[in-house]
Amino acid sequence: MKNKIGFNFLFAIIAFIVGLALLSEFDFQTFTFRKTALGILYLLVFIVSLYLTFKKKSQSIEQ
Repeated sequence: MKNKIGFNFLFAIIAFIVGLALLSEFDFQTFTFRKTALGILYLLVFIVSLYLTFKKKSQSIEQ
C-alpha cells in the first residue's frame, strides 16, 4: 500500500490568509516584524497550518 500525502483545503485557505497577514506584518527594509509578538504568532500558525495541509493520510486496515 502506498503512502499518500493528503491535501486539506481548509488548512490551505488558513495558510494563505495567515501568510498574507505575515507578509504585511514583516518590514523588508529592516527585516523585522512591526509587532514582534504578533509576527511570531502569525509565523507559528502559518507553519502549523502548512503541516496540517500536507499531512500524510492515515492508513486504514482493510480486511
